[in-house]
Amino acid sequence: MKALSDAELRSLASLLDDSDPGNLDLISRQILSVGEPILPYLEELRAQKASEVVARAEKLARHVRFGGLKKDFTRLAASPNPDLEEGAWLVCRFGYSTFSPDPYTQWLDRVAGKIREDSPPTPDALFQKINWLLFHHMGFAGNREDYYNPDNSYLHRVIETRRGIPLSLSVLYLLVAKRVGLPVFGVGLPGHFMLGLRGAFGLRLLDVFGGGRLLDVGEAQRLLLRNGYELKPQHLEPATSRDMLLRMLRNLISIHQKTGDEDTEDMLSGLAEIFLTSGPPLLEPPR
Repeated sequence: MKALSDAELRSLASLLDDSDPGNLDLISRQILSVGEPILPYLEELRAQKASEVVARAEKLARHVRFGGLKKDFTRLAASPNPDLEEGAWLVCRFGYSTFSPDPYTQWLDRVAGKIREDSPPTPDALFQKINWLLFHHMGFAGNREDYYNPDNSYLHRVIETRRGIPLSLSVLYLLVAKRVGLPVFGVGLPGHFMLGLRGAFGLRLLDVFGGGRLLDVGEAQRLLLRNGYELKPQHLEPATSRDMLLRMLRNLISIHQKTGDEDTEDMLSGLAEIFLTSGPPLLEPPR
């Protein structure tokens, strides 16, 4: 399809005020085939048309943006080890179409710089400093009062609100730890994602949802039993970035299933499918 001129794009968008369902279907298909170049003209309708036309334009704009996001997810998923930070920002773009990662990447860099500045480069010192800075000084904590709010899964909103769920808080911790060279890894326990640290003491689990408390394997097992899960040896294996991104998407799918938002659920399922068809699936339930 040849590129349309500005006048043609504006004219195509204006056709959304047609009242015939058959015509509207054809117009919508053509708009979707044009893709992102038509977005400014769909935005123009917000101030010019009736609410029904605006709703049509907003829905189409969302699907056009989603097409671009799917391409970025497909590119990321093609990597044997998708970049966790890039993937987390792409998830943010799903929920917030105008999202830009730059301010949040810079924030992570500043946090890491503060940790490096004040701490000896030993694992114990780095661990203590990250915990103090994130959980005590900055006040990051699990959002127990509004656990199923979708914002708990969007990393930039977790940074803004200082609240999240086990997985999103773990991803935040991992991104800071990576910047300062602390060797922690994700542990996909069923029902409660944690982080793992290995040392002379063996394996310890870091519960970021619980304010950064350290647990041994026995304590983690008792926590899971209280929540109705059984700890198995494979649960303690390091989670891959693909596992974590899939789990993040599945958490959001579960939330939107509960609210009956089928359109959003279908989109998120499409993104999860991209990761599932590009690598091994996450076998454990979300959160």
